[in-house]
Amino acid sequence: MTTRDPYDLCSATPAEIFAAEVCLYELSKDAEGQLSRPEGQQHVCPEDDCRTLTTDQDLELSLRPHDCDSDVGRLFDGELRSVDLATVYVDGDGTRRGMHTATFSWRCQIGLVQGTLAGLTNEGTHRAPVFDECQRCGETGVMEGRLCGRLVRSAEPRLAGAQVVAAYRLRFDSSREGALGGVRGTLEGLVVRTCEPRS
Repeated sequence: MTTRDPYDLCSATPAEIFAAEVCLYELSKDAEGQLSRPEGQQHVCPEDDCRTLTTDQDLELSLRPHDCDSDVGRLFDGELRSVDLATVYVDGDGTRRGMHTATFSWRCQIGLVQGTLAGLTNEGTHRAPVFDECQRCGETGVMEGRLCGRLVRSAEPRLAGAQVVAAYRLRFDSSREGALGGVRGTLEGLVVRTCEPRS
């Protein structure tokens, strides 16, 4: 299969985004799933008085439509799975702030999306004084970031090679060993398709 998009949204430059002729469709999902038990390893840098905890685990999410989903977005209802979610935490403590990244496969009604997740763990961006005070800066049990992927296998030819870009927020149980148990969250973004060439 030939990919129609000439650029990758995950690494596109401002000039590429500005020049792109694309169709955009809203993507809005409620997420619910499970994290496997974290496998952790402590690291110590004595010279810098620095300690971190690195964990590796699986993530499985069921994605269902929410109110802002478009007709195209609803074709992406399905199951997202990652087997390499890696997170590094401050002070060797899974309840402290961390950063995470993963690759994923997302099997949905229309086909298969593959891509990456990347973001921060145990932090709160929706805090005073700018937003309603619904979070603290050190909010535990929160994972948020950017999802970026491509439809690599499609049952709908016009969407072959389409890309998905979204912001996600996940809620989970936080422990000193890392993220645990059930996961619930939101995913808000876009399905992006290159316009058909003019004849």
